[in-house]
Amino acid sequence: MDVLRRVFADKLDINDSEPLHTFSIPGLEGQTYALYAPNGGLWNQLIVAVLIQLFFQIVFAVLIYKLIVQKRGSSSSFITSPFLLGYGVIMPVALYIPFEIMEFLLARNRSVKMGFALLPTIVCFRCIEAMHGTSPAAVENSLTNYVTYYTTVSHFEWDEKTMERRKITAREIGVAFVRIVYFFTAASLWLSFLIHVNYQPMESTVALDSFHLSFDLLHPAHLINTYCLLVLVYFVLATGFELTTFGEQIKGYATKPIFDNPLFSSRSIREFWGKKWDLMIHRVLKHGAFLPARKVFAESGYTPAVSNGMGTLAAFFASGLLHEYTWVCIFYQYRDDDECEENCFSPLPSKLTLFFLYNCVTMLIEHYYGRHLTFFESWPSIIVSTLLVLTALPVSHWYSGDWVVGGYFDDFSVGLWHIKRVD
Repeated sequence: MDVLRRVFADKLDINDSEPLHTFSIPGLEGQTYALYAPNGGLWNQLIVAVLIQLFFQIVFAVLIYKLIVQKRGSSSSFITSPFLLGYGVIMPVALYIPFEIMEFLLARNRSVKMGFALLPTIVCFRCIEAMHGTSPAAVENSLTNYVTYYTTVSHFEWDEKTMERRKITAREIGVAFVRIVYFFTAASLWLSFLIHVNYQPMESTVALDSFHLSFDLLHPAHLINTYCLLVLVYFVLATGFELTTFGEQIKGYATKPIFDNPLFSSRSIREFWGKKWDLMIHRVLKHGAFLPARKVFAESGYTPAVSNGMGTLAAFFASGLLHEYTWVCIFYQYRDDDECEENCFSPLPSKLTLFFLYNCVTMLIEHYYGRHLTFFESWPSIIVSTLLVLTALPVSHWYSGDWVVGGYFDDFSVGLWHIKRVD
């Protein structure tokens, strides 16, 4: 156990990093910049965090398969009801475990602490799938498949005939590696730029961690700032998730894509959220929130339109709750924390849920009234995508602002190449 604690002894603070090289830029006399290399300690801590949670994920997978999946549809008493077991025991325990792990390890880097939200994300949503029967067909074909399904948040490509995972090709591994290099480099460069301007290229009156509604949210300076942060969120998430998926790909198995150029190729809000942005979490929400809610309403006699609408609402609401929980992990304050006065940040609750519900409303409005905007069909995708993103930018700091003020981006930069001014 002491070995594990020693892994997390390094706080991975951006201010403790030693520069690889210092330099000045011609024409900017008196200003010195430093180049920092990625700190492998951050990635080591994330790997260990994932492996620790993996043990619990396997245990939960076996329990859920034996007690819920195999007994689904059979008569049971109230005490042995799959829903009581799932919602009343399994999910609360899964939500609690990460905090005890963090208390033991005392991880300090916020991007590492974010990794501890992996266990409840996998277990809670896939437990809901098990209770409602909305998991992909292949994963419930055997206990082995089901345990495999719980080992990662990535989604494998399953062969519907053999009910086994599809083998990946050498070319696909090469493409995946190139994507990692691209996102890693893009995140490093864009983060270096935003660190230099304190994450706000334009002067704005809107506090990034605030929650309010005013016309200041429509000011061009605020929209430019939030767009820059959105690009950074995209690069950071893509870097982390592509690395997560690559860990499964190098084992020889094909996985489904995660991002599909959402900021520059989306033709509708629905396409942005459903086919372009963070498809890994999209699939988690699809099987663990959208399909269960739609099934419940359909079985209650509601029309397909109502059932689909409620499923969509449930997915966005569940996304809000998932992100609220993730934020609690990122900014978790330890019980006996002497450094809390300086380094602790407490995000406003419900802000993320409202952000995702806002985007749900915009998507539903587009669904019902988008047919009146057919003139967009001839416009270039990059223009249409930018206009679509613009619908979320006024309030997107409800999401990204906490990562600036709370220090998440600074902590993530420790694992990247980055440049910052040192005088």
